Amino acid sequence: MASADTVQQALDKLAETFQNDDKATDLAKLTRHALSLLKHADTRARGVEAVIQLQDQLHIARRLGNYVQEANLVEAIAGRMRTDDAYGLESSVPMVQAEQSDEMKALIKQMQEADLKSRPYEFLNTADSEEMTVNISVPAETQMKDVSVKLSAKTIRVEIKGHEMQPCVIDGSFFQAVDPAGCDHHLEGSGAKRLLVIDLEKKQNGLKWPDLLGYGAT
Repeated sequence: MASADTVQQALDKLAETFQNDDKATDLAKLTRHALSLLKHADTRARGVEAVIQLQDQLHIARRLGNYVQEANLVEAIAGRMRTDDAYGLESSVPMVQAEQSDEMKALIKQMQEADLKSRPYEFLNTADSEEMTVNISVPAETQMKDVSVKLSAKTIRVEIKGHEMQPCVIDGSFFQAVDPAGCDHHLEGSGAKRLLVIDLEKKQNGLKWPDLLGYGAT
């Protein structure tokens, strides 16, 4: 993005970029939604929320090695909008540092590691196996009637009664497609080691997924 761009010009370019990527059409819709809300003073707060949501989605993409510059740009815009009520579509895009210092790289690595630890699930998969496993810690008293796992080839939603994350523990789009017929779930363990285990089957073998969810997840 050119440094002379306004926020509106930058977001318009982002929307066009995302629209040209089949995996990022949801990002394009979210970007345009944010633009429409930011155009009016009475919906600015909702527009800022949409930009923050876009930032969160791009954070996932950046973790997977995609849309790194775009993620940095939206992060800068969201930061300014949070702290400056006068910052809007006609404002200039914040400068984004192209090169990261060693200190910044180390900080980003720490953030990525913290992100992994903060996930409500453990994701296990290898490149040479079709089978993948998702382990979720659940309350000791959890029974199958307390669990809802809804999935399609592209999406997954997991709800667990009594879990600290409500209304759902996982809700998003898979990194790639799965075969629903080869997927199942069960409970195992007891006490503090009680787990919901979700067994998934890749539609396409030969690739180790970087994460359960893709960057188009909602």
